[in-house]
Amino acid sequence: MSEPSAAPVLLSLTAIRVTDLARSAEFYAACGFVRESAFSTDTFDAVILRAGAAGVELIAPHGEPAPIEHGSMFTKLVCNTAEVAAVMASGCAHGGTEELPATILDRFGGRTLGMVRDPDGYLLEFVGPPAR
Repeated sequence: MSEPSAAPVLLSLTAIRVTDLARSAEFYAACGFVRESAFSTDTFDAVILRAGAAGVELIAPHGEPAPIEHGSMFTKLVCNTAEVAAVMASGCAHGGTEELPATILDRFGGRTLGMVRDPDGYLLEFVGPPAR
């Protein structure tokens, strides 16, 4: 077994396939992600949005792609924000669907937690600091 590199590894992006790139980009921007760039290849168009150091790359294949199948491995994107309910409301106003309302959970130290599905059904979990 080799020694691990001394350089840290940082998660940069999670890439997900979407059916409507503009709609999905608007949804993620409404949830507080910041648009970094957009680009096209011969086979897909993409938009990268950041939430801090990490982000999401939205990929829309050209042509008529098969329906998105979420499978059983990818569960959710977890985002931290001090304004869980407000971010969720903004996401829902831009095509999202509330899955779990913003709720203070005693078992997690009084943190606020809520979940929204994006327009393609991907689950985003928003976690806030302990209530004061």
